[in-house]
Amino acid sequence: MSFYMLNRALRACTIAASRLLNTNKAFISGLFCFLIVLTGCAYLGQSAADDFESQQTQIPKQYVSIWTSMRQGFALAPLESPMVAQQIQQYSASGNHFQETLTLAKPYLYFVLEEVKKRNMPTEIALLPFLESSFNVRRGKGVNPAGLWGLMPVAARHLNLLHTPFEDERRDIVRSTEAALDLMQELHTKFGDWHIALAAYNWGPGNMSKAIENNQRRKIPTNYLNLKMPIETMIFVPKLLALRKIIENPSTYKVTLPDIPNTPYFSLISVPRAIDINVVLKLAEISNDEFVDLNPAFNKTVIPAEKNQKILLPVNKVKRFEENYQQYDQALSQWRSVIVKSPQTLEALAKQWQVDINRTRQMNNLRMGIILQPGTMIMIPKPSLKNDPVSAQE
Repeated sequence: MSFYMLNRALRACTIAASRLLNTNKAFISGLFCFLIVLTGCAYLGQSAADDFESQQTQIPKQYVSIWTSMRQGFALAPLESPMVAQQIQQYSASGNHFQETLTLAKPYLYFVLEEVKKRNMPTEIALLPFLESSFNVRRGKGVNPAGLWGLMPVAARHLNLLHTPFEDERRDIVRSTEAALDLMQELHTKFGDWHIALAAYNWGPGNMSKAIENNQRRKIPTNYLNLKMPIETMIFVPKLLALRKIIENPSTYKVTLPDIPNTPYFSLISVPRAIDINVVLKLAEISNDEFVDLNPAFNKTVIPAEKNQKILLPVNKVKRFEENYQQYDQALSQWRSVIVKSPQTLEALAKQWQVDINRTRQMNNLRMGIILQPGTMIMIPKPSLKNDPVSAQE
C-alpha cells in the first residue's frame, strides 16, 4: 500500500468514525479504524522487507581469488623429503620468473581447476601445467611434448587426441585438459597412490610398473621415495608439493601471487561452417595473439567445419562476435572442403576442381604423388583465393 492509499484509508476511517459516533457506535468505529491502520502498517512492513531483499540480491558477490579456491582442495599427502625444501628454494630464488609463469596461467587456470574439482581430484593437479609447459600453450610439436600438459604423441594416440594438418589437439586447451585428467585418473586407479600416479604421468606407466616390480622382487618398499627413478621423475612430485607450499603461504616465501579471479576467462563457440581465422579476428575484434593464446591447436589460417568443432573466445568478446557474425555478409572463408569419393591422386583432384595444386598440397600437408583415399577431407581454394599464407602462426 502506497502512502497515498494509506492516507485515503485513514481519512475514510475518520469519516466513518464520526458518523458512527452519532449513532453511539464509537467503540466499533475505533476498532475498525485501528484494524485498517494495522493492516496498512503490516503491508508497508512487508513491502520494505521485499525492497531490502531485492537490494540484497543486487549486491555483487564478494571477490574470490583463484588461489583461495585452489587452497580449499589441496589434498596430496606430504612427502617427507628434503627435495621439497630444495625446490621451494629454487622457486624463491628464480626472481620474477616464478610470478611471470603463474601470470601466464591466467587464461586457463579457472577452467583447469574447475575440471579438476568436477572429478574430485586433489587441486594440486591443476598446477601440473606449471611443471609440464610453464603454461606456454604454444609449446611443442611433432614428436616433442606439446600443449599445456606436455603430452607426447604416444599419449595422444592413447587418449584419442586428433593430429591432422589443421590441428593438434595436444595443444587444444579443452581437449588436452580433459585427456590429461582422464590419464591421471587412469594412473591413479592403476597404482592406487597419487604420488606414484604423478610420477608415472612424467615417466610413463610401463616404466613405473617395472620399477615397482623390481622393488617387489627385492622385497623393498614400493612407496615413492623407495622407487628407483630418473632424477627428473624423482623431483617431479617434490616440485608440485613445493608449489603447493608457496601458494599456501606466499608471504612466508616472499612471493606475490598474480591476481587471478575465480571466474571464467573464455567461452566455447560452435563453428558450424569453415571460417578463416582472420575473419574470426575481425568479428570478435581481437588480435591474432589473443586468438592463438586460446586456440593454439590450429595450424592453418582456416578452421574447417568439422563435427563438434569449437573455438574459444574471451568471455567479454562473445557478444561482440555474435552480433558481428549476424551482420556479416561476406564469405566466411576463402577455402572449401571436399570429400574424396574414390581413390585418386592429388593431381587428379586439383584438375577435377580446377584449383592450384601447390596451394592445395601445402594447405593439406600432402606430398606429390599421394593417392587420396575415399572419405578423406581436403581443403581446396575457392576461385577468389589470393596468395595468402596458409600457416596460422607463420
